[in-house]
Amino acid sequence: MAAVKHCFTLTKQLYDLVNETVEEEDRDEQIRQIDLLLSQREEILPEIQPPFSAEEKELGRQIVGYNQLIDTKLKSLRTRIQVDFQQVKKKEQSVQKYTNPYEALQTDGVFYDKKN
Repeated sequence: MAAVKHCFTLTKQLYDLVNETVEEEDRDEQIRQIDLLLSQREEILPEIQPPFSAEEKELGRQIVGYNQLIDTKLKSLRTRIQVDFQQVKKKEQSVQKYTNPYEALQTDGVFYDKKN
């Protein structure tokens, strides 16, 4: 019973953390906390063994519901991180092109005029 309650508590904390609106600067801290809660929950999962009481079954249903919501929020967070990463790469490329505009030029061949 204690393992199910502890898992429910961690899942609820994870759900609350994922639903928080976080600024871009604080996103690293949020990701670190999410990772910590996920690893704690992963350690507890093997301790959950049947038979389950009615209260444990209800907590289990709530955990499953929270997990679905958490999954969608984590996918959304991952998408935002990927978009930010792509924007940073584009910005780096444009800065590099601006600082050295002739670096990317390629010459396929050279023509020599032999009239002189």
